[in-house]
Amino acid sequence: MSQDATPQKEYAFRITDIEHSNSSIDENIVGIFRFEPSSMTKKGPTLVVIADIEGVGYMYDRLIDVVNTEAEHARTLLTNIEQEPVTRFEKVIQNINKSVADFLREEAAPINWNRVNLFIIELSDGHMCLAGIGRLMNMFLQKQEDGSYKTFDLFASLDQRVDIDPEKVFSNIICGDFAPGDVLMAGSKNFERIRNEFRLRERLTTLPPVTAALEIKQDLERRGTPDDFVATVVTLREIDIPKPVTDTYTEPLKERSTASIEKLRQTEAETLRHLAPSIGRGEKRPGLGEPNAPRIGAMNIITRVGEITKRFFHRGERIHDVANMTNLRGMHDGFGSWLTKRKKTFIIALVCFAIGGIGTTMIIKHQRNIAAERNAWNESYDKIRAAIEKTEGESVYSEDRARTSMANALEQLDALDASTDARKQAVEELKTQAAEIRKKLQRIVTTQSPTKLYALTDGISDGALRSPIIWKGNIVVADRAGNKITVINPADKKTVDIAMPEGKPEITSLAPGKSSVIVAFSDKTLAAVNIETKEVSNLSLSSSATEITDAVTYTANRLYVLDAGSQQIWRHQMASGGFGAGSKYLQANAADLSNATSIAIDSNVYVLKKNGSVVRFSNGGQDGFSLAAIDPVLENGNQIWTDPDATVIAIADANGKRVATFTKEGRLIAQFTSPAFKGPTDVIGDVANKKLYVVDGNAIYELILP
Repeated sequence: MSQDATPQKEYAFRITDIEHSNSSIDENIVGIFRFEPSSMTKKGPTLVVIADIEGVGYMYDRLIDVVNTEAEHARTLLTNIEQEPVTRFEKVIQNINKSVADFLREEAAPINWNRVNLFIIELSDGHMCLAGIGRLMNMFLQKQEDGSYKTFDLFASLDQRVDIDPEKVFSNIICGDFAPGDVLMAGSKNFERIRNEFRLRERLTTLPPVTAALEIKQDLERRGTPDDFVATVVTLREIDIPKPVTDTYTEPLKERSTASIEKLRQTEAETLRHLAPSIGRGEKRPGLGEPNAPRIGAMNIITRVGEITKRFFHRGERIHDVANMTNLRGMHDGFGSWLTKRKKTFIIALVCFAIGGIGTTMIIKHQRNIAAERNAWNESYDKIRAAIEKTEGESVYSEDRARTSMANALEQLDALDASTDARKQAVEELKTQAAEIRKKLQRIVTTQSPTKLYALTDGISDGALRSPIIWKGNIVVADRAGNKITVINPADKKTVDIAMPEGKPEITSLAPGKSSVIVAFSDKTLAAVNIETKEVSNLSLSSSATEITDAVTYTANRLYVLDAGSQQIWRHQMASGGFGAGSKYLQANAADLSNATSIAIDSNVYVLKKNGSVVRFSNGGQDGFSLAAIDPVLENGNQIWTDPDATVIAIADANGKRVATFTKEGRLIAQFTSPAFKGPTDVIGDVANKKLYVVDGNAIYELILP
């Protein structure tokens, strides 16, 4: 037997992660996700996903989940398939692209790809492949023969499309060799700011990877930068795998086989020689010189079975009297049957036994099903309870995430069986526990008796008051019942009515102009109202495809008109006596505005849809803005307001009888409700006086602007 176990050289990737979380606000999504074999000696590629997304929201979280899930699935699926690394990685990226495309088709909300930085790296057998979108910090340090290092920016070498194709998000890959001594560091973009200060290249080329990563992390902690940093350091190191120990035989295969057979025969003969006296009488058989054990032939077996059967059916004393036997045969002559009483008893017993066995099996199976259902219910209940309790901790770091978790937990709780009293009581107790946490997350502010500034006389149908604006500290609102506008002083509640000229159609919306209030009518005409002199003059609007039927607003000497019919926002430049021809503000690939209902402008353009969702445009293109999920769900939208000087976005929700306010990042601030509300239809804010004015029914209420 050979004892040669000289180790042979093998190489394996060593990956060290750097993670430092010190951000006080939840604005970015950063993370490293690794999918690798279960042990160092197992074959198969390692996938590393690095994400740095400049924003938060459901769509970005789901995007990362989709990429990670498919990356893990594809890696596992292709691990045991012998393929060239580039071909295998192409298939991985192809599968990920397909999953992302399916996800984008299912979700209505868009993704702002300019904010997404996402890269996928595969490491396998001295090869490295990568694909990605965006830009991340990275250094590939290639060791030269003289011991020096050359630095490469691999991510910048990746050829990326200017416009992301939703059907092929990761459009290109690059692959190359990764030799022992080479070092790759890749991480979040904020590492670029500290690249030289932290001497990243010097540390990675002079220190072991683990030591370098540890020193970098310690420097981040000492510096205390209020930001989240993630990075990974990859090297290829040598590992020792001993050769298998094997026996060495010198004799030929044929001789070994003959010797084994002879040895087996000798063992068999010795066994028979020792056991034969114990199991049977030794008898010499012709032609054989060894005693053999007694044998039971086929006829002996049949005879034996027949005797046993006879004894079973005829256990009584046999009748040997010939006369009696003849009489008995005569009695049964013509009436004989093979189904005797004894046989009937045996068959009945057999049937009862079978029925009993089947019944017992069914009872046992039923009991097992009940136990399995009970265990499944208890497991589901425990998971839901743990999820509800977890939301309280999540709310400290991200209320948006906590609300989503709570909504999912309550949905599962509603689907849980409550057919028994015990289960019903357990579900109700859990709902009570969730209600306390849910109340904190809802941020509902209830005003019992809000200040009523103005109301129309009784008898007028709700909805007559519309489109409030702030003009020099006063509230100006359209009164469609009287075809006039009403100016309200919030300080003393005094009002002034300004009637529209006879023959003017219904007012659709108001907008604060440069020196007057702009009034839009249902016949696509405009008028300017001087609040001080009450003079009403027509404004010209050059011929265009503009439909002034939804909403208008004025800012920076331009009139913006929401036209849901053509799914466009028209922008009209101020001209002498009115406004010039409208130009299209939205780009060709903008969002669907067929159900848009309101518009608000700061430096961006916000459009509210009837389903309560909000899309935001910058320079005519849609970005990745979305409102956080709130409880109750915002499924209706009537009016949106914001202002260049405001820090909030306010939305009137008539169906929900509330006014919801958000930050300009889409996070919930508060939900204002009141017993006096029938259903708010319009909202406007006064930033200077910290007031929020709500049109509800035919009344205007005053709230505090958060």
